[in-house]
Amino acid sequence: MRLASRFDPAYAADLLARVTQLLHDEPRVISLPTGPLLFVGDTHGDGDATRALLTRLWDSDTTFVFLGDYVDRGLQQVENINLLYELKCQAPKRLVLLRGNHETESVNRNYGFYDEVQEKLGNLNDAYSSSFAELPLAAVSPRHGIFAVHGGLAESLGRIADIKRTPRTAEPDDPMTFQLLWNDPRDMMEGFAPNVRGAGSKVFGRDVTERCLARNKLRLVVRGHEVFEHGYHEYHGGLILSLFSCRSYGQPIDGKALVVDESGERQLMPV
Repeated sequence: MRLASRFDPAYAADLLARVTQLLHDEPRVISLPTGPLLFVGDTHGDGDATRALLTRLWDSDTTFVFLGDYVDRGLQQVENINLLYELKCQAPKRLVLLRGNHETESVNRNYGFYDEVQEKLGNLNDAYSSSFAELPLAAVSPRHGIFAVHGGLAESLGRIADIKRTPRTAEPDDPMTFQLLWNDPRDMMEGFAPNVRGAGSKVFGRDVTERCLARNKLRLVVRGHEVFEHGYHEYHGGLILSLFSCRSYGQPIDGKALVVDESGERQLMPV
C-alpha cells in the first residue's frame, strides 16, 4: 500500500478528476462483499488514525467501509482525504467511502477544510465539492445484516433501495439525503422529533430503527456522526452502533473501529 502522496495542485486536480468519475460510476448504496469488513467512523483530518487502520489490515482481504467526515477540524484534512482518494483509485472494491455531513462545501467553509484547501492547494474547492457529491450515501451487507450510513435513518426511508433514487448534488438539499447525513438516534423516545443540529435534521427512536431493520431484513445499523470519549456508543438496545475513529478531537479520544469477520462475529478495534 502506498502511503506517501504528492500534494501539489496539479497532482491533486488529476486525483480529484479520477476519483470523481470513479465515484460517479458507483451506486448510491454499495452492496458489501461476504468477506471480512472494517467499519471506520469519523476521522476529521486525523491522518494518523486513518494510516494506522489501513496499515494494520490493508494486506488482508478486509473491505474497508469509511462512514464519512474525513475533513474539517483536524490537522491533516487534505492529507487524509487525498490518501483515501488515492487508495480508492488503486483498489476501488477494497475501499468504500460514504458521504458524511462534512463532505459539503457550506459546512467546509465554517469548520476549516475550505481554508486548508486554499492554503495548501489553491483553487480546488469546487473540485473537492464535486467529488463529495458523488460519494455513496450508504452500504449494506446482506450476509451480516448490516446497514451502514453516516448519520441516521430518514423519515421518508422505507426500503433501502429508496436511497438509490437520491440526487447527486453538492449541497444535500434532498430531504432524504440530508437526514441520512444529519439525523441522530436517541433512546427513551419514539418516532421522529426536531434535532438540536438545526432545521431539517431529526432525532429518531427505537421504534423507527426496529421497523427499518425488520422491513429490510437487517439486524444492525452502523453509523458515525457523533463524538464519544471511548470511540463508540450503542443505541436502541444494541440495534445501532455509533463509531468515532479520531484519536484527537480537541481532547484525546479512544477511537474505535468495528471488525466483522466472515462468520458475522463483531469486535471493536482500538484505533
